[in-house]
Amino acid sequence: MKVREIKRDDVMILELSGRLTEGTDTQSLSSKLNEMIDEGLTKLVFDLSKVHWIDSSGLGLLIRGYTRMQKNGGELKLARVTRSVNSLLQMTKLTTVFGVYDTVDEAVHSYAE
Repeated sequence: MKVREIKRDDVMILELSGRLTEGTDTQSLSSKLNEMIDEGLTKLVFDLSKVHWIDSSGLGLLIRGYTRMQKNGGELKLARVTRSVNSLLQMTKLTTVFGVYDTVDEAVHSYAE
């Protein structure tokens, strides 16, 4: 799993690539996410356009991130979700929890609304 950080105004975009599965990469991403939230991050977008597989650990990371962001007055949104990942999000009804956007720009602009 590779993570590229992009800052747009006060929104942090994490462009993820690879598999969001159990292992050191997911643990590293979780630690990074916790660190950013502890530093006061409240607007986060996960760009999932290069993630083609998520297992239960990956889903857990998304849910924990979302919950932690909410508890700290923030919000985690998803953008450019691949077909296979979207299918999983729909099966688990997580599309009703997360804001899911077709583009990163739409997700970023949604914070202004």
